[in-house]
Parts: sequence; structure tokens; C-alpha cells
Amino acid sequence: MTESATPEVLNSLFEALLAYQDTQEGLMRVRTTAESLWGSSWRQQLPSALQDCPEDKKAKVKANIDRALSYDRGAAAWGEAVRLLDPRRPFDPAQVEPRLGEMQKRLSIFGQAGQDMFAKVQKRVAELKASPSSSVVSANSYKLTTEQLWNFDHFMRLKDYYDQTISRTSARCVHLGGLELSQYPYFGYILDLLDEILTFGAELLENPVYEGIIRDRYKGGEPALRKILAQFKKDFEENAPPEMLPDEDSLDDIKKQLGELAGNEPEGDIGPAPDGFESPDETASPRSLSKGPVPMGKMPQKVPAKGPAPVKMPIKRPVAG
Repeated sequence: MTESATPEVLNSLFEALLAYQDTQEGLMRVRTTAESLWGSSWRQQLPSALQDCPEDKKAKVKANIDRALSYDRGAAAWGEAVRLLDPRRPFDPAQVEPRLGEMQKRLSIFGQAGQDMFAKVQKRVAELKASPSSSVVSANSYKLTTEQLWNFDHFMRLKDYYDQTISRTSARCVHLGGLELSQYPYFGYILDLLDEILTFGAELLENPVYEGIIRDRYKGGEPALRKILAQFKKDFEENAPPEMLPDEDSLDDIKKQLGELAGNEPEGDIGPAPDGFESPDETASPRSLSKGPVPMGKMPQKVPAKGPAPVKMPIKRPVAG
């Protein structure tokens, strides 16, 4: 356990673990507290919490640590499966096929829903193997490396997940008595998402090799991408604590990257995304483009859908092969 851990943080972590359930909220509570102790290495460090755990609670805490990590892996596999099933995002089946065994194992935590999802992924891989021109040629037509393709796809997944998280959290704030979004106990998790989106968004705008794929696969092209990133940057700067903000030079660099915004350009939209175990081939209602991006503090309050929530993919860059 880290020496800088305070009794209050440790108690919060043990409370989160003792109350853990296999839901997005349960995992988010454990993850947020663990990240405050160990940062991005929280998955590897979480078992070390047992060193400071009271003896009478160790058995349950250990069991729930295993459950939380298993659910986190399953959630990541579910998110990856959803991406693979998106017909607008072709992929090379030869790169996916070696990972199918591990994906099946991780999806098994979701029972029949996980089995059904894996069957759809298998079918999709088989279809692309039978018609390689629709996958490899299309994916490589932008002359991007495997890592660059991953960067673009990861940014799109992050934006989808952020939109869904804001919607669900806003609904949760209503149930908690009308809290402001910034008062939500796990608001720091949303700021982490924004920070990650801005990091990958800056990479896309900074490197000219992404111009083609942004033009073809991001609705509204580069002007729309610049506009939504500017809104995200504004939300982040208005809500992030000082230690999360970059220095002034970095902010100036970001401003140069974002450039002048096109006021009449539509907000980017990458299409439907699943909610929990909703079938990925169901079409979601299109979002209104007339009003532009909704500021973080004024997100619409919706009644949350039942069932497990969509998940965030962990950052794991592909190995060039």
C-alpha cells in the first residue's frame, strides 16, 4: 500500500469493496477510489489493499476485488465487441481472430447475453474473412499504421462512452435530489474521460495523416471535430482542479491546434451506441444537430435505462506486427 494513503481514502476503498456489486456504478466507485491511490496502475495495485484490511473483512474484500477486476475485464471485452460489430468500422479479421478465445472467456461473466454477443462477433469475423476487400482494403485505404488506426478508433469510442456517461450520470443526479453534475460523487471520473478525449483529439488534429479518415468517418469533418473539442476543453478547464490543468504553454499549444471554430458547423456524430446489453444492431435515435454541443453543466436529465451500462475501453495500444 502506498505510504501517502490516508485512513480516510483507505476506509472509502474498503467501503466501496464491501458494498461492491457487478454494475457500472459499483465498479466506478471502486475504480475512482483506487485511482486516487494508484493512478493508472490501480488494476495491478488493487490486491495490495488486503495488506491494510481488517482481518474480519479480508475474505469478503478479497472476493470482491476478484469480482471487480473480473467485471472490469468483461466490460472492456463487451465494449470491444460492440466496436467490432459496427458495420461502419471495418477491421482486419486476422488481427482479431487470435483474441477471440480471451474475449469469449471474459464475456462469459455476462451469462447468456455474453454468449450471444460473442456469437455475433464470431459471425462478423467469418463474414469479413470471406470478403476481405470490405475490411482490410477499406481500413488501410488511409495509409495509416495499426497504431494510428487504433488512435482514431479509440477516440471515437471515448466520445461515445463520454456521451453515454453524461446522460446516465445526469439521470442519476435527478434521483439524488437534483444535484449539479459537478457535485456528483464520481465527477472526477468524468473529468478523467474529458482529459483522455482531449489528449487523443489533439493527436488527431496535430498529425496531418489523420485528415482523410477524419473527413470520411467523422460527421462534419475537421471543423466539427475542432468545435466539439473546443467545447470539451472549455468544460474541462471550468471544472478541473488546478493540478489537472496543463501549464500555460500547453494551453496555448492546444488553442493553436483547435484554431478558429466554424460557428455553423454541425457537431460530430458517429452514430448509434449500445446501452448496457442492448443489441448493437439496434438503431439509436439520431441526436439533434441544430443546437450544437450541450455544455456539461446543462446536460438533459433523462431516466436511465435498466441493465448494465456501456463500458470504457482501457488504453492498451496495439503491438505493431
